[in-house]
Amino acid sequence: MKRLGAIAITLMMAVGVLMAPPASAATKNLVVWATGDDASTKVTQAAAKVFMRQNPGVKVTVQTIGWGDGYAKVLAAAAARKGPDVITGGLSWGISLGQKGALADLRPLGVASFVQPKVPSQIYRSLIAYGSSKVYAVPYDLTLMMMFYDKTVFADNGIAAPKTIAEFNAAAQKLKDAGIQVPVYNEWGNADWLGWFNWLYSSGGSLYDAKCKVTINNSKGVSALNQYKKLYSDFGAPKPGVADWSMNDNLKNKKYGIGFSGNFQASSLYTYYRDYKNWNAIPVPAAPGAKSVSFIGGRGISVMKYSTKKALAAKFIRSLYDVNTVTAMNSVGTVENSIFLSPVIKFADSIASYPSSVLKTIKSQLATAQGPPNCIGWEDSQADVTKEIQAFLFDGKSAQAALDAAAAAMKSRQ
Repeated sequence: MKRLGAIAITLMMAVGVLMAPPASAATKNLVVWATGDDASTKVTQAAAKVFMRQNPGVKVTVQTIGWGDGYAKVLAAAAARKGPDVITGGLSWGISLGQKGALADLRPLGVASFVQPKVPSQIYRSLIAYGSSKVYAVPYDLTLMMMFYDKTVFADNGIAAPKTIAEFNAAAQKLKDAGIQVPVYNEWGNADWLGWFNWLYSSGGSLYDAKCKVTINNSKGVSALNQYKKLYSDFGAPKPGVADWSMNDNLKNKKYGIGFSGNFQASSLYTYYRDYKNWNAIPVPAAPGAKSVSFIGGRGISVMKYSTKKALAAKFIRSLYDVNTVTAMNSVGTVENSIFLSPVIKFADSIASYPSSVLKTIKSQLATAQGPPNCIGWEDSQADVTKEIQAFLFDGKSAQAALDAAAAAMKSRQ
């Protein structure tokens, strides 16, 4: 296992560290690094304002770090023992950063026992490394994959909302035959492991089994990958680098048929296009005898191991699981086009800008959704898996050969 000391100098030169307040600053200052964009940071700042009102004398400073270099910046901060007290990051960051010695165990801080009964068990487990009892991160917010479509386009072409993979293929073919410019569009996870994840798990497959044995290359994996290719070979899904980020516009203008993306698109459709009520969101399709299993991403939240304010940091994290805090966050999120989806499923009802039908889809999909694997090495294997998936989709490699190569890469990092 790599330790921080061995990589400290390299990381400090590579990324530079956002500095925390000087040591002379008040001990009740808490610094939070929020991975994402400025809009999502404003949502986190709304939670900080609630916390500060409830805790006079405490100052919470929330700073944005980007997805591209955020992981490296957190490692550099840990190596230098300077930076934030609290971080948010990818769901699998807790496992990887915790194994590298960057994060505090949340059990003795009372966070783990407080959060566990409040969130879906499969989501909570995905943040804890297989075979470990230590909890380095708990869910902060969720990003849920769903299918989006325009109700008029479907009605005009006699298409019912697809529930199964076979019904999806039939619907996509009808959209193609009707002359829809892009019958199927992948916005989140376009041609990578994340986009394929839904097809794999909704076909009864998995990346690893319950004991972290690699299962990506079994018959279910091959079948799901062949289905995934249909989106590109049969139904015109744009390749990576060709696809844009205008799914909302194109759904509204009836240029796209079915879009796969995260619940953040529901945020855009109901906070930006407030007059456009013709879209719908439904669960991803499943194979016969299998459940609809959507990928659930989002962010975990952790406390840095070096922090001298662990108790205060833990108190801040616990405050994020209060409905009043979540409601305040979504009041800002509606204005900023950045709805906050709490890991507490019932708090979805606090999203006033979503209609009941969309909230119903979100809550039902959350009940079966799966987060990224909790297996050691997965964070470092993702790029290799995506490379092999694309070798099959676009470069003529066989599905079995691509998944065998992906499996070898995953095993090499365990």
